[in-house]
Amino acid sequence: MKTFRRYCAKINIIDARLIFHELVLLILLLALSISVLAQSNKLETDQGMEASIAPYDPDVRLAILQASLYPQVLTRLQKSQTETATAFQKMISRFRKQKQEWFYTLTRYPDLMHQLANLPSKQTQSEVYKLLPHQDPDLQEAAWKLYKNERKNLVKLDNVRVTANREFEKSIARLSAPAREAFHKLETKPDVLTLLTNNIDLTTRLGEQYKNNPAQVTHQLKVLHDNFEVQNEREASAFKKQMEADPQAMKELRQASNAYSNNSYYNNPYYYPYSYWFGYPYWYAYPMWYPGMFWYNPGFYFGVGGLYGLPSYGFSFWFYSGGYYTRYPHLYHQFGNYYKSNLVGTRATATLNRGFMGVAATHYRTDGARLNTFSSPMSHSRLGSQMRQNNGGMSNRFNTNINRTNSWGGFGARSNIGGGGIHGGGHIGRH
Repeated sequence: MKTFRRYCAKINIIDARLIFHELVLLILLLALSISVLAQSNKLETDQGMEASIAPYDPDVRLAILQASLYPQVLTRLQKSQTETATAFQKMISRFRKQKQEWFYTLTRYPDLMHQLANLPSKQTQSEVYKLLPHQDPDLQEAAWKLYKNERKNLVKLDNVRVTANREFEKSIARLSAPAREAFHKLETKPDVLTLLTNNIDLTTRLGEQYKNNPAQVTHQLKVLHDNFEVQNEREASAFKKQMEADPQAMKELRQASNAYSNNSYYNNPYYYPYSYWFGYPYWYAYPMWYPGMFWYNPGFYFGVGGLYGLPSYGFSFWFYSGGYYTRYPHLYHQFGNYYKSNLVGTRATATLNRGFMGVAATHYRTDGARLNTFSSPMSHSRLGSQMRQNNGGMSNRFNTNINRTNSWGGFGARSNIGGGGIHGGGHIGRH
């Protein structure tokens, strides 16, 4: 994440009111981070565990099931991860936040970290840049600054990583080849591995069910996955129908999509996750393992048949928190109608629209019980002070969505926001 000043410069927010609105929301998100992070990976039921696993693709689901057979290994991995992350945070805690961001950035590129740690001193900036897997400005800055000024700490950090990897390999050395392959796959998906280790009791029961009847468990997770896909298609179809009924809103959606896609701050195609061993930055307000993909995909597109998909969390955050909703009043109104329609009765939030619903809650819902769908963005602005007084500006539903989702960045799933305690479809075994 960039500093607020650089962020505002990139998205070209000129209106001081929009800058103030953005700053207030970011401060509120940071204030919520401690309580949210303590709960966000915890699930309460077997059904919640299954629902968190089901959105992932078949190969990831299989790896999860195979790893669940070895809860003792998962427990050792969690212990090692806790020790590694603690040592890392202790090492960087004395630095200013910008430098801490550089260190977190490099943890996403372990091979690069190792190269820089072993690179002879006094290399030029261009020589350092040649080592990078891509020339993203943030990575360039992190690599060069840390190589130039913190090479000793880079060596320490790389040694910690090597030790963690050695312990990982030692933990799985005596497992079967398929089990080792499963753990290696999950190591590259920190959101999934964290889900399993943070819910070890549920993971253990899942493993027992899989051991007793692997075909049944595999089939029922597939059924649940397909149910989510159907629900996502239903939600996308409803959204498309609603937007097509308002040509002006559809026009503004195209305009907003182009504006979002052309913004370099959000258009980052490099999907390198943070390291499982070091974690994501502690100041994030929610689990975000995949910062590049988190912002890259608007979540919808226009094809031969018209509109497909729903706004992603990244697009929704840009639209509302960046103040862009003031530029698209018809779209703002239709988004409000869609949000309201998804709060009817006990209707569950689908995997596909979870990101949008979480962000939209801060604009269309001013308390935990009563919904206000404003006819224009200006009417929302007049209630800004009321929103900020209510639960730190966040609705109860928004907090619930965050806490139920095991990783906002869990892009192993087909959905915009992978994982999450979504309840629907069948569940496995007896609970």
